[in-house]
Amino acid sequence: MGAADDTYYITTHEAALAVVATAMKKSRLRLDILIINSIIGAFLFSAGGMLDLMVQARNPGLVENYLGIISLLQGSVYSLGLFYVVIMGMELFNSNVLFFSVALMRGAVTFLDLIINWFVSFFVNLGATIFVVYVLNYCSGLTRDAYFVQGSIEIAAEKEKFTFVETFIKGINCNFFVSLAIYLQIMVKPIHVKLIMIYLPVFTFVSMGFSHVVADMYLIPAGLFNGAPFSWEIELT
Repeated sequence: MGAADDTYYITTHEAALAVVATAMKKSRLRLDILIINSIIGAFLFSAGGMLDLMVQARNPGLVENYLGIISLLQGSVYSLGLFYVVIMGMELFNSNVLFFSVALMRGAVTFLDLIINWFVSFFVNLGATIFVVYVLNYCSGLTRDAYFVQGSIEIAAEKEKFTFVETFIKGINCNFFVSLAIYLQIMVKPIHVKLIMIYLPVFTFVSMGFSHVVADMYLIPAGLFNGAPFSWEIELT
């Protein structure tokens, strides 16, 4: 029984070493590969945003009377985006914050490695996500459906009402749970168990309404393209 467990699961110490090893591997990626992986990562992660928006848009009655149920449903579906990114080994800014922070403290990567990875993954994630929102969703007519227009504006309005400081603190809370999801899935090897380990922390932070920077790269522009009464400055917060 113990041998079988060792085959499928690793200890927290081994997971920490795997985090460092992953950062070292990422730091050696060619720039073009890093850019391509960040584009694909944004496309994959946007699946969570699409499902989140769909839950809001297609259930206006629940939004009005049972907002807690909507939050729980959105928490249930958003984890698929992160699951796709992890399984495919693509680049996502939030998970890279975990990898490179730990590796830098261990002396496994340089500060320049960290800056390059964070800068590229953040801005390429941003550009690719906006492409998904506008070209693949908006121009295709998908999110111009009346229900999607209303739902996307409601989501953007919900995020706009918080101050920069409040959003920043919510982002810290979110990053804790994203890092937990990445760490937990590293500890397990079966794919279906990885999904569960990712699902639980993501379900928590989405249901609670914490702010995920890459998730907001999808949800806020979706509302802005549909005429939400805010400027693009909201994306900076």
